[in-house]
Amino acid sequence: MLSPVLFCVYLDELLHALSAAKVGCYVGDIFVGALANADDLVLTAPSATAVRKMLAICDAYSSEYTRNFNAAKSKCLVVLPSCKRYLTPLLGKYWWYIYGNCFILLSSWTYILGSQLSDEQDIMSRRNAFIGQVNSVLCRFGKFPYVVKTRLFHSYCS
Repeated sequence: MLSPVLFCVYLDELLHALSAAKVGCYVGDIFVGALANADDLVLTAPSATAVRKMLAICDAYSSEYTRNFNAAKSKCLVVLPSCKRYLTPLLGKYWWYIYGNCFILLSSWTYILGSQLSDEQDIMSRRNAFIGQVNSVLCRFGKFPYVVKTRLFHSYCS
């Protein structure tokens, strides 16, 4: 329970350094270029140059505080505006590094829109999970009374 709090205290200086660099994304005048939760850190940037600057700040922080970022678990999702989607095949040529290790380039990520700004894949995944939960309840508790199955559906399927 104390671990997420200690993580935030530990990364506070990094978050301030990223904010002070003024290269990440903003919503109005609120900096949303670095979001931290539990043991995860998400960097959002409007350009490849901004990503590289933010990663350089992370590299400097990790060297100073002996905090290693795991490039094997790090991912990169590039979302292009619709007028530049023709550039998608070229994205494989751009690499981002931390500690000299390359990030994995993705075309979509669970729980958010893909690089093509489509939510069809996520909707299908949620639909299939729902169907699986309904089938699980029906298989295990099919002979139970209607009232019991209704409560189970509300608990496990919604």
